[in-house]
This record gives sequence, C-alpha cells and structure tokens, in this order.
Amino acid sequence: MNIQTDFINNIPDAKPVRIFLPLHGDDQGCRRQCILRKTSAPRFNLLFEPGTLPVDRLDTRSPCIVNLDMAGQSVSIEAMIEQVVNVQVLELIVLKAISHEQMRDYFRVDYTMPIIASSPLPEGFGSPEEQWRISGTTIDLSGSGLLAFFHERPPADKLVRLRLPLPADKSETISFMARPVRTSEVEDDRYIVAYHYEDISDEERDKIVGQCLITQRRLLRLKVQVKDDEVSFRR
Repeated sequence: MNIQTDFINNIPDAKPVRIFLPLHGDDQGCRRQCILRKTSAPRFNLLFEPGTLPVDRLDTRSPCIVNLDMAGQSVSIEAMIEQVVNVQVLELIVLKAISHEQMRDYFRVDYTMPIIASSPLPEGFGSPEEQWRISGTTIDLSGSGLLAFFHERPPADKLVRLRLPLPADKSETISFMARPVRTSEVEDDRYIVAYHYEDISDEERDKIVGQCLITQRRLLRLKVQVKDDEVSFRR
C-alpha cells in the first residue's frame, strides 16, 4: 500500500475539510468548506453545499490544497481534480500529504509585503516598555514561517504578534503569534528575522498557504513565458 493510499484510508469518512481551489482568470482562487468522502484510495470525493462550487471556472490543471485536522495536527493534501462529478461533487486524487512543519520548505516562495511585529500583550496591559511595535517587510513566505526585514531589532527570544495584509494590495489583515528562530544583523540597524508560526487559526494559515500557491502559479507562468520568448528569439 503506498503512502497516499494509506493516508486517505486513515481519514475518517465524512470529514469536514477546507480546500483552496485554483480558478481560471483569477490568481487569488477561492477557499471553500466541504466534506471529504472516501471512495477508492488514493482517490476521494469532496461534497460542497449547493451554489458554492464554481464549476465553470475551475482550473483542473493546477493542484488543489485540502486542509484538515488529524489527531489535533493540521495537515494539508496536495491533490488534482480528476473529475467534476456534478455541481456539488469533485473527484480528486492525492499527490502528497504535507504536515505544516514540512510546509516551511515545501511552500516557501519569495514574497514582499509590509509586516508589523508588536508585543503579544493586548493594549493597556503591561508596562510601557513591554508595549512595542515595529514595521518591516517580508522576504519570503511559507505555510509555517516567514522571513522578514526590519530597521530595528525585534526581540530575539520572545513570542511576537505579526500582522500582515493578504494579499498585499488588499485592506484585510491577518494577525497571529510567532516565535523568532533566527535573527541576523546584515548591516547597521538592518535585521533579518526568521519566524515560525506558533498560535495561528486554521483560516489564517489557509490564507497564507493559498497566497503561496498563487505566487507559485504566477512564477510558473512567468517561467513558461520567458522560455517561449527565448524559443521565439532563437527562431
């Protein structure tokens, strides 16, 4: 029995999951809640509420990411849509399963956006020196951590609250706790900090993973375009 088949067999039937669906003509894709029904592993079905599945816009040539909780651990499945059964049901096949600890390397993408690091204490609590806030810029992003650049040194051994907009040009901001794992001073008053997510909701993590996938798709299209341009130039 291969790993993909074994993994699907271990998922309880009728398991509520969340999926990031790639769409034609929309780099942002969409996230939906649905139910996983086991069929013949490594294949499985996803059942959607009426009117929530954008059947006509699905990009069936790009991978989907299915997020679920297994024994208290967040896990993601990378899967391909094999068939649109009807307006409420998709058939998918597992490509691989990834724990969010593995996502740090697997879904790491170069991504620049503003970020704010601040004290984890709510406003009005603690002494004035315990309340702090600095602005920076992300360097890369993944499903379990990020790399950011600051002009001030943030605490190197304490939890911090990170706030960042997703996507970078929208007004929506997500907020979560993170732990610094490495701080480097690259120049005078210039610091690069690697953070690992510590306290983050499933919805917020889904948004980050979705943004990583969106960025990957953009980079892939750019590589294909550059390759085509090189071929045309040589001709």
